[in-house]
Amino acid sequence: MNVLLFAPGLLLLLLQKNRSIWGTLWHLSICAAVQLILGWPFLSKYPVSYLRKAFELDRVFFFKWTVNWKFIPEQVFISKPWALLLLVCHLGVLAFLAKKWQRASIMQKATTMTREWMQNTYVGTCNKLKLSPEYVMFTMFVSNFVGIAFARTLHYQFYCWYFHSLPMMHWITTMKY
Repeated sequence: MNVLLFAPGLLLLLLQKNRSIWGTLWHLSICAAVQLILGWPFLSKYPVSYLRKAFELDRVFFFKWTVNWKFIPEQVFISKPWALLLLVCHLGVLAFLAKKWQRASIMQKATTMTREWMQNTYVGTCNKLKLSPEYVMFTMFVSNFVGIAFARTLHYQFYCWYFHSLPMMHWITTMKY
């Protein structure tokens, strides 16, 4: 399930690259078709059970497995308001970043060597946006990082999904410390 944390970044990149909802829907339908083909053995026999367990959204997580939120009391951790607060914060940060990235992909003026990779150019006559590999990686990595930061619980082994991205995010950031 941790790979789903990349999904908001992927959606944003598809919207930027395709410049239309239809092109994005076409690419997302390809992703959905692959998932349906891979899940078909399970979906054909036990569709309700498969979907219910795959997306068990009403599950209460064990406090002992949390890494991010050990400092809060267990009663707060297992409460519905806490889960909703984390979800709202996660979506809010993603919305803020999406707006910022959308602006950067269209109007970015490279001012330093470390930010030149964000300079997007139009190629050919089809007016398609060319997104640099660094921009794509950064968008995906930050999307994953935001998801991890607001995750209610996370097994230690899932940190391998983002540890490799920390050096790049640190190198790209313009924050002064």
